Amino acid sequence: MADIELSKEAFLQMAVLQGLDTTDGAHMDVLYGHVQEIMGTIAVLRKLDLGDTEPANTFSPNAG
Repeated sequence: MADIELSKEAFLQMAVLQGLDTTDGAHMDVLYGHVQEIMGTIAVLRKLDLGDTEPANTFSPNAG
């Protein structure tokens, strides 16, 4: 799977669709930086080879 690149323009369009106030350019720059960092982390996680790994049982309906 290819790494996904998010342009600043696409980020701002999505921010508007989510109801964010995009008129504060400095705040949008900071937020865009955070989103870029998160996307970088996700790209690294997607490259992990988990083929032989069993998923963790984090939900147990009978626990308690």
